[in-house]
Amino acid sequence: MWQILRRNPRALYWSLGLHLLFGLLFFVSAQFTRPTVDAGSRSKVVLASIVSDRALESMVADIQPSDAKRAADSALTEEARAGEAEAARQAEAQRAEASETVRQAERAAERQAEEQARREAEENALRAAEQAAQRQAELEAQRQAREAEQREAQRQAELDAQRQAQETARRQAARDAERRAEAARQEAIEARRVAEAEARRQAEALARRQAEEERLAEEAHARAQEEQRLAEEAAREMASERERLREAAELARRQAERERERRAAEAARQERIAWEAARMAEQEERRLAEEIAQQARANADAERSARQETAEESQRTREEDLLSALASEQLAREADRYVPVIRDRVRQFWTRPPATDRDLVTVVSARLIPGGDVMPNSVRVIKSSGNTSFDQSVIAAIYNASPLPVPSGPPFERFREFDLTFSP
Repeated sequence: MWQILRRNPRALYWSLGLHLLFGLLFFVSAQFTRPTVDAGSRSKVVLASIVSDRALESMVADIQPSDAKRAADSALTEEARAGEAEAARQAEAQRAEASETVRQAERAAERQAEEQARREAEENALRAAEQAAQRQAELEAQRQAREAEQREAQRQAELDAQRQAQETARRQAARDAERRAEAARQEAIEARRVAEAEARRQAEALARRQAEEERLAEEAHARAQEEQRLAEEAAREMASERERLREAAELARRQAERERERRAAEAARQERIAWEAARMAEQEERRLAEEIAQQARANADAERSARQETAEESQRTREEDLLSALASEQLAREADRYVPVIRDRVRQFWTRPPATDRDLVTVVSARLIPGGDVMPNSVRVIKSSGNTSFDQSVIAAIYNASPLPVPSGPPFERFREFDLTFSP
């Protein structure tokens, strides 16, 4: 019972309230006045107060000896003692009735406490179930949030890799263009230096010749007057020679100008080719990055499916092999797009040997490094055309055309060592 009261303190409050109520009813209904006695005895006033049943029993126990003593001292009559006995019996009956009422109230309080405890246990179980469901929902939400964060991190890493590849290709193309422009400037400077040296040489030769002519003219003037005509004719010839040399120097200067313009145009064309190659490489890298991302997503989906359905693992493996083969085939097709561009580049630097047919075909092998530069001593004939001079002219054209336009990234692997079929 005490355990029930500890679990449900309200039952204790109800029990105490009922005890107080029944005690109040007991004292209100009890008669505490004593019957009057003869011999001029005066009436007694009883002071009543609300007490509990145990206090009441103690008070009754104290009152009875006091009443007996007072009855002996005051010489109460038998009628008074009979009235007191009757009052005691009534009080005892009321106490028994009150005790029975208290017991019934206690049993009712116990039943109410048990019912209250059962309801509270059900409510606690319901709250525990709700809390468990809430915790499960929170855990599921946290798991979904973590998966979303992982997907976002993977997407960001793919975007960063793609941007880095594009920036690397752009920088490589810019460096190649600068290198070719610098080579063109050096060639122009060398051509100008050669032209100036030739002009100086011709001017020195002309000066020496003029000095010689002057000496001869002085000797002719000293010989005789009759030789003056010959000297004048020689002077006219020298003037004509000077004019011819001047024209020759002017022609050499114009040729040097045309050579510089041609080299500048060639450098501009090389820059356009490099820019076009860089643009194609950037497009190729972007497309390859998208295909790789798609393949990565496909692989991730296949991996999740593998965890869910173990029985289909072999089928997914075949599908992944097929995707890999398709990707390799796609890379090969993309690389084949650069072969005609490389062949046109080689034709620009090829010089036809004398007495060669138009239907000659030769196959050469070359090794390249990233950027398209041809490795030294790497070009060799693997299928000769039958004309040695034609084969050697193709090899020389490949070296002169370096760097060749090649893709960057995975498609370049096909051009590390590749075969080129060349025909006029």
